[in-house]
Amino acid sequence: MATLQQDIATKFISALEEAKEVDSDKIEEIRKLLSDDKKIKADDFVKIFSTPAGGEVK
Repeated sequence: MATLQQDIATKFISALEEAKEVDSDKIEEIRKLLSDDKKIKADDFVKIFSTPAGGEVK
């Protein structure tokens, strides 16, 4: 049985995929971040969303 956190993460990722506003690479990074057992920090999300599509910040 999935935990409440896993259910929320699944719904969040599904909503991102349906919205089509976030590219698939970023969705995959978020999926990996949410599946890890380590504590998630806001900086982790900032790093994902502030990086331009397909590359590093120049």
